[in-house]
Amino acid sequence: MLAYARRHVGVHDAHDVVSETFLVAWRRWSEVPDPAIAWLLVTARRVVGNQHRSARRRHALADRIALLDGVASVEDRTTPETALRRGEALEQLASLTEDHREALLLISWDGLTTDQAATVLGLRPPAFRRRVSRARAALARIAEDPPGPRASPPVHPLAVPVTLKELR
Repeated sequence: MLAYARRHVGVHDAHDVVSETFLVAWRRWSEVPDPAIAWLLVTARRVVGNQHRSARRRHALADRIALLDGVASVEDRTTPETALRRGEALEQLASLTEDHREALLLISWDGLTTDQAATVLGLRPPAFRRRVSRARAALARIAEDPPGPRASPPVHPLAVPVTLKELR
């Protein structure tokens, strides 16, 4: 049993897998067959799978916390000039269609590759690349001829920490 656990989780975590496996066996004593080795190995395999899933969730949570911490601790660069540029970028983004805006934000704000962003939107990568290309062209047209005043509520200038140049 210990050799099986060592092969799958390493020396440091093998004892935890074995103890968890025997704890499950103790709790389900009536279900354990007479030659118990196969049943124990199946149980150990499930314990290993649970440990891997838990580790992935912990790493994903740590990555998410680090990302949020990085966004929250952006240096205070809110000069009137910066706020004006952000406001203009927000207005231009708001004038895009929902599909175009989402495509641009997935690659510029979220830092996804085009293949990853295509997966998020349920598109094939070539279709997503066409969408991004069209979105950038629309953004360039809007930058040349900005839209008039909008009736939508104002957006706080710090809500989108990107500049228009980063979206192109």
